[in-house]
Amino acid sequence: MKKTIFLLIAAFGALSTFAQTPPVKNYATDADLSRWVLDLNFLGGGYIQHMNTNTTANYLNGVNMNTGTPDFKNGMAVGGDAQIGFFFGKNRHWGIGTGIMYLREWGDLTLNNFHAEYQSTDANGNIFRQVVSANQIDERIKIDNFNIPLLLKYKKRVSKHWGFTGDAGLLFNLQMKNEYKTNASFDYEAIYKINNNGDGSVTSVYDNSPTPAGSDFLITKAQYSKNNPEGNVQSYFNTKSSQGYNVGLGVSPNSTTGTVSYASGSVGFLFQPSFNYFFSDMVALNFGGYYLYQPFNNSGSNTYMLTNKPGDYSSVSNSVSHTENYSYGLNVGLRFFLGKKEVPKIISVDALQPSQCGMCDGGLVLHGLRPGKEVIVNYSREGTPQTAYTGNVDASGSVKITSLCEGKYTDIDAKIRKHTSTGNPVTLIPPPITISSENNTNPSANGVCDGTISINGLNTGQTVTVNYMRNGAAQQSFTSVVPAGKTVILTGLCEGSYTGFKVNGNNCTAAAAANGTDVTLTAPAPPPPPPAPAHIEEKIDISTPILFDFNKTTIHVISYPVLKEAADEMKEDKTINVTIDGYTDIVGSDAYNNRLSVRRANAVKAHLTKMGISPRRLKTAGHGKRSPVGDNGTPEGRSQNRRAIMKIAPARN
Repeated sequence: MKKTIFLLIAAFGALSTFAQTPPVKNYATDADLSRWVLDLNFLGGGYIQHMNTNTTANYLNGVNMNTGTPDFKNGMAVGGDAQIGFFFGKNRHWGIGTGIMYLREWGDLTLNNFHAEYQSTDANGNIFRQVVSANQIDERIKIDNFNIPLLLKYKKRVSKHWGFTGDAGLLFNLQMKNEYKTNASFDYEAIYKINNNGDGSVTSVYDNSPTPAGSDFLITKAQYSKNNPEGNVQSYFNTKSSQGYNVGLGVSPNSTTGTVSYASGSVGFLFQPSFNYFFSDMVALNFGGYYLYQPFNNSGSNTYMLTNKPGDYSSVSNSVSHTENYSYGLNVGLRFFLGKKEVPKIISVDALQPSQCGMCDGGLVLHGLRPGKEVIVNYSREGTPQTAYTGNVDASGSVKITSLCEGKYTDIDAKIRKHTSTGNPVTLIPPPITISSENNTNPSANGVCDGTISINGLNTGQTVTVNYMRNGAAQQSFTSVVPAGKTVILTGLCEGSYTGFKVNGNNCTAAAAANGTDVTLTAPAPPPPPPAPAHIEEKIDISTPILFDFNKTTIHVISYPVLKEAADEMKEDKTINVTIDGYTDIVGSDAYNNRLSVRRANAVKAHLTKMGISPRRLKTAGHGKRSPVGDNGTPEGRSQNRRAIMKIAPARN
């Protein structure tokens, strides 16, 4: 059942989300702007009770007690509510409401295998052990439940005929009264223990042992049937009952009906979402669902006993010390929009941004006006009044003004007949220029300035000027007419880092998008130096630089002998360690070169590790473009700076 409740709540939430996504944005009418709303709803659905009970503590000196746990099932609820709501704010979507709510709830309350043995006193004042049992006790419960709701209310009309309502808040209980009818019947048996006082008199006492003593006087079905297998058990118990003993078989209560009211009221919770179908601006049909939760306490359970003597009966619901009640289902009703009609107002103004910088193809869309009416819209751009727009409001209550340039639009007002409403200021901002790196062309060789950069997304036929920087230094501006492909190509570019692109055209300036401001052009690396002659037998210095191609971490084959010599020395002397320092040339940003130098040092470390050297004996560091050994102004010097150096370090502890 809990899963069912959660599924209902999730379904109502989905309905709420769907209803708040209107097919026509920000639709508003007279009905949506009403301050006062009256709701009359019919409710019907399921009903659940979860109970905590107190059924044993009130029996005196009880033994062999099995008073059972009540089970509530087949719960149903019908009723209705009447609510008045007041809505506030410019758009009148949110409000508060109250009223009266009544539910008639019913269900079946069952108690199985009831058995109690406790100390009691008979009509003659004798103390004895009363035994009461019943196989099954059924009660049919009918409940009158009155509440006052205090709710937060939401309403939204999304089209001419459709809208959504969502109410949620507290329930203050006025009355929770149970009417019950039972088919209960009980077996009352008795056990007497007699003490001889020694003076010829006897006294009855309570035998509280789980198993009665053999000398006890047992008025029980089992005892009689054992000694009188052919006897009439019912007649025997009728005789003992007439003698004043509290005994009897299949005894029904003197009254099988009654009422139970919970001693303390409650504060509950109500959630009530609905769709609305509008017959007119003044009346709508509500249909949706509801979910209700209420807790109750009952102090009467402190003295509760289901039955104490033949004919006596107290409802099973009187044993309840605390109950949690749930009701859920469907609601159908009518909503009436009250009060004086108000003139529709501009509830929002949407911006239609220009397609490109310098293009006057933007627009404004005003929502919330009366459909089909002639309207005059006045507005200013950058503080200067513009030519008024005259036209008709469309079926959704909107007006669209087109062919607008970028800028801040203020003093927006719409006049329909003698009524004028004002909208909020709106700023039109064209999208930024974007740079595509896929079309970049790198220089063909070191020192050759024949690279290119493409700037896409411009307006065909515009005369534009492009400003930019190379390696942080401003370059000569580039001016061109944008061709049909909407792309301007910067040519004659050397290798380096290009940033700070700005495009000026049609009296507007646009900076490149953040993800396109950095473009790096790289030239092919010079061929590696020739390998050392194979006949040289001199010992190789392991501090000989290990060289790399531009922007690469791949080790030149020419450096393999240096790495082999380092590996051989470390294998021969297990006490030495090696430090590896990585470097780069000057091309590129500091941050990028720092990372590249670390990767080059790690490439040397990985190569030595493959040759059998423990990585714990190798330490790496990156120094970026610091400490050059060659002239970074020439391709040859930059190739010398793209290096890694190994140095023997003291042994680690």
